[in-house]
Amino acid sequence: MTIIEPHRAKYSYNSAVLYMLLALVALACLSIYFYNESVDIRHSISANAKDLQSLQVSNAELKSQLYATMDLSNLDAIAKSENLVKETKPGYIETTSGVLAVN
Repeated sequence: MTIIEPHRAKYSYNSAVLYMLLALVALACLSIYFYNESVDIRHSISANAKDLQSLQVSNAELKSQLYATMDLSNLDAIAKSENLVKETKPGYIETTSGVLAVN
């Protein structure tokens, strides 16, 4: 008995085309996923840049307040309000270098 299979090669081409189409669809899905991730990263970067800019502005304001507080005229006013007296002849602690260099 003879078995005739005339369309045997046709199925192998269809499976190859099917695998190629599946690979194409998978690559398309991956490219969409990576594009969405890159857009999300760009949005987070721009949001973080805005936050950084606002923090820099608040930092500059705090530095301005600090420098205004540490101004010499303001320090004199603070010292007078706290009843502090300026020392005319301050006594400092002194050490000799020979004592510090003992082995």
